[in-house]
Amino acid sequence: MTFPVLIALNVVVSLAGFRALSSGDPRRAESFLFIPSQVARGENGRGMLLAHFAHGGFGHLLFNMFALYSFGVPVLATLGPARFLLIYAVAGLGCDLVVFALHKDDPTYKCLGASGSVFGILMAAVVLDPTTSVAFIFLPIPIPGPVFMLGYVLIAVVLILQKHRGGVSHEGHLGGALIGLAVTGLLAPRGLGPLVAWFRQWL
Repeated sequence: MTFPVLIALNVVVSLAGFRALSSGDPRRAESFLFIPSQVARGENGRGMLLAHFAHGGFGHLLFNMFALYSFGVPVLATLGPARFLLIYAVAGLGCDLVVFALHKDDPTYKCLGASGSVFGILMAAVVLDPTTSVAFIFLPIPIPGPVFMLGYVLIAVVLILQKHRGGVSHEGHLGGALIGLAVTGLLAPRGLGPLVAWFRQWL
């Protein structure tokens, strides 16, 4: 029941968010957005929570749910529902912490989406099985999971340092990915051993 419940929660909250975001009412919209500067003032805790399940559009929602299912199946099979949900939740928290630390003084920064948690699950899948590949519709070439992992972290750090936004929360993705990596290393039967062995093989 893990995937149906998670996906249903994302879909229901996103549908409500779509209406709020297109209503023209800033207060309704903000209740589905994580706005670090508001949270720093003790405001909009609801938005910080709902932003983990709300999405900016159907494409954003479908992409995240497809990625969650694709990479989540082996994680769920290996670690079980409780540990799977722990990684999902803690990666989302890591996403918030990084975003908050970097943007708590920026009133213009807003974000939403399950991407932080999804990146945590993606990293978990790679930790558990380094032979996992990552591919995109616009770039249908399988990329070895560890290569994608390392490459994305480096790219995200560069983009964050350059203060590049482009409608993507690289800060949130990075936070979710790093926490997902760390927590899975603690929970996995062989820890980070398989991932370290993969890098040793190719370096």
